[in-house]
Amino acid sequence: MSEFDLRYESAKAVKGQIMADFVTQRCGMVDALKIAPWTLFFDGSTCDRGAGIGIVLISLRGKKYEFSSLIVATSTNNQAKYQALIKGLELLKEVHADAIEIFGDSMLIINQLAGSYECRSKVLVAYYERCVQLLMEFKDFRLEHIPRLHNEEANRLAQHASGYQPILDILSADSADDWRKEIIDYLKDPSKKVERRVRFQATKYILLKEELYYRTIDGVLLK
Repeated sequence: MSEFDLRYESAKAVKGQIMADFVTQRCGMVDALKIAPWTLFFDGSTCDRGAGIGIVLISLRGKKYEFSSLIVATSTNNQAKYQALIKGLELLKEVHADAIEIFGDSMLIINQLAGSYECRSKVLVAYYERCVQLLMEFKDFRLEHIPRLHNEEANRLAQHASGYQPILDILSADSADDWRKEIIDYLKDPSKKVERRVRFQATKYILLKEELYYRTIDGVLLK
């Protein structure tokens, strides 16, 4: 084999390099092509009470959707953060987003996916590969690391889901200046008379423990 200067590499190593090369080539093309993107902020949290993820999605028209969920306990925050990113990418696929911007405060995850760092952790490699597989399904994407201060909403949602910190600003039916009040009141008592507009809007939402969630066609709940 030395005569032809051939070198053996395991299938896993080759696959990992192909994935890394793909991300490196595609990353940042959103700006170049000027395609209006959806925006994703993600975070994960682990504590003695459990583990959770927090996701904030911003649509092409600037509408914001929040999502938080309890996940199976993980040993590290990076595992939880990766799971948050995976869930966020899956939600973006469900709404048929073509181009996306991804913001997270984990320098490790952002740099691994951007190809600056190699993912060598046996614990994280499965999450990394799943993220790359999902990214390959979008036309364009951009990854950017941001300080924790600029990721407060996703962090708040993740900490709430993990039990580390309760959300104090839960929407209340007493919020008279909130457009959601009409929908909440109707969902609490569907027998009351309301405008057809409110009844139609209410079909897209569900009320769980005084919190209003938007229900997608596939049954995904977005807060």
